[in-house]
Amino acid sequence: MVLRLTVEGPEEKVRAFLKDFSILPQHKVLATSVPYEDDELAKGEVQILCHFRHIPLSEINEPISVTFQTKDGKHLSFNLLSGHVIRDRDTISVTGRAAAGLLKE
Repeated sequence: MVLRLTVEGPEEKVRAFLKDFSILPQHKVLATSVPYEDDELAKGEVQILCHFRHIPLSEINEPISVTFQTKDGKHLSFNLLSGHVIRDRDTISVTGRAAAGLLKE
């Protein structure tokens, strides 16, 4: 099923929102309209329509590899059977499932 989203506001903010929205793993953006102005919108504001498919996070099963680099240059790498990486400004969240034995006690 395809969902529709209407985003209104200053063009710069609307474009930034749609860019962030489109990189989330649960949203597959299919199409966006060109920005258009309307007499009902405030001056300098635009409206963009977005058609997307929503995929629940529970259904996303892509294996991923994650590598961290410490301040002293060492690398820590591991593989997840399935996972999600979400960036929110300067914060990156990594969640996922790992094979038993990845972390040893």
